[in-house]
Amino acid sequence: MLAGLRSDVTPAQLARAAVEGVVCNLLAGADALGPETADGSVFLIGGAARSAAYRRVVADLTGRPVVVPAEDELVAAGAAVQAAAVHHGRDVAQVAEAWGLGRGETVEPDGTVDRSAIRSVYADTVARAPE
Repeated sequence: MLAGLRSDVTPAQLARAAVEGVVCNLLAGADALGPETADGSVFLIGGAARSAAYRRVVADLTGRPVVVPAEDELVAAGAAVQAAAVHHGRDVAQVAEAWGLGRGETVEPDGTVDRSAIRSVYADTVARAPE
């Protein structure tokens, strides 16, 4: 749904708004799971993680650094780390650190973006949308 579209909106603004809608929807789903308890970085994986625009919007709307891990096979690497941690009686984070996992490109949030306002407009628009 397009809402609030004006004649002076640029293609770049429209593209960013589309990505913001996707990210706001994901964050609304995360909010529904309960209060936020995690601190620190957000790890972004999957096809969308390849998009610089998506990485930027996730960082801006979460207000957290976004890390895109350099590893290609994260599911397999995660399973191997868990198995090694159990086998050696070590913490998963220790094994991942020892293997040099979890490093990659980091996108810092833009502190000038009003993430609360963007998410509020998104929530209001969704609430007014016909079913």
